[in-house]
Amino acid sequence: MNFRMERRTMHNQITLIGNLGRDPEVKQTSKGGKYALLSVATHRKIKGEKQTDWHRVVCWDEKLADVLEKYTKAGSKLMLQGRLTYRTWDKEGQTIKTAEIHLDRFESRMELLDAKGESKSSHSEVEEFDEFNQDKEDIPF
Repeated sequence: MNFRMERRTMHNQITLIGNLGRDPEVKQTSKGGKYALLSVATHRKIKGEKQTDWHRVVCWDEKLADVLEKYTKAGSKLMLQGRLTYRTWDKEGQTIKTAEIHLDRFESRMELLDAKGESKSSHSEVEEFDEFNQDKEDIPF
């Protein structure tokens, strides 16, 4: 195996298909760049019961952040591809570690999966999502 092949064997990519748990939170960096924070729910069945996993997503791509701000809302269905990363910090003397999915400018992908023509003001997807939605305070971030 040559050196080029060995370098390509390491790859960090994660794909999520899920619903936004709340409207995207669009913010600005100290240099004026735009980014978005998302809470994405994915669902799976365990012994016949639906289980919800919540994922923290940070979108550093300004163009994707614009699309998220203009065309999505709580309940919107998305496909996201990015990289898995971990962040640690101290809180009251304890080290906290959390996983995040980062969508960077060149190495990420997003698709809006809501029905074509649905606008941000449409409530049909939100109503469908409410079946799985938990109390907003149950979302871990």
